[in-house]
Amino acid sequence: MELEVTGAFIYFTIPIFGGINITQTAVSSLIVTALLCWAFIYFGKELKKRPDGKQVLIEKGVMMLRNMVIESMGLHNVHWTPFIATIFLSSICGSFIGLTGFLRSTTADLSTTIVWAVMVTAIIWYNNIKNNGFLGWLKGFTEPIWVMTPMNIVSEIAQPISMAFRHFGNVAGGGVITALIYASLSLASTLILNLVAANGVLVSVILLAAAVALLIWWKKRGKKPGLVFGIVSAVLGFFGLLQATGILSGVPILTFGIPAVLSCYFDLFSGFVQAYVFTLLTMVYIAGSLPGSQEAQAEA
Repeated sequence: MELEVTGAFIYFTIPIFGGINITQTAVSSLIVTALLCWAFIYFGKELKKRPDGKQVLIEKGVMMLRNMVIESMGLHNVHWTPFIATIFLSSICGSFIGLTGFLRSTTADLSTTIVWAVMVTAIIWYNNIKNNGFLGWLKGFTEPIWVMTPMNIVSEIAQPISMAFRHFGNVAGGGVITALIYASLSLASTLILNLVAANGVLVSVILLAAAVALLIWWKKRGKKPGLVFGIVSAVLGFFGLLQATGILSGVPILTFGIPAVLSCYFDLFSGFVQAYVFTLLTMVYIAGSLPGSQEAQAEA
């Protein structure tokens, strides 16, 4: 069995500038952007002085993001909260949209994360040039001593690459792992059930009878192995019987449930963690280029 891993599907190509491909990632990104814009407008209108219901939750979330920015970037950089919130929410929603089953996670495409990383790097360079001047920015590559210049240049280039591949790799890797497990379970399902079915209905009936005996033994003696082996025997016997009679011929029974659970895990847990890590790195790197005055730092 061969497993083919491909990139985002191309829906159509706009025939300008040599051809602009509209991919699954582009469509997912537009949908995420539209949903976030709608959410901001919907939850941001008709605000009350005495919040209740949804406004309480929204204000709580905004304050959490604001406090996160203050702790990571300092009070003098609190105006970066909308930008950080946009990165964070775009990353989470971009990962979660893959749970629909027909839309691709935007963060599973390297083109998405590398654009975010390059954008953050451009902001950092702009701030450094603005604060230190162009020559001062170039001089910074020779510090603490000029021998470190090549390493500093490599480090500056590696920063956006590391940010982009860290986020993309974890989200895309989850999809690859899920696909590999699905393929393995599909092969195992075919081998096991065909083996049971090849020996006739009698083997399936024996397995079902053994399952009943093991479950009765577990019920009377309370032995956990009886429960485990009883369930396994019952599953193999039942689906082997269906396979032998042709009802479920060719259906990969063992693939039911497990790949879906793993996919939810990678999309939900890993997507949230990687969004937080990417956002945290963004705040740290930008804060390094905007140290602020000593008074502002002391106040923060």
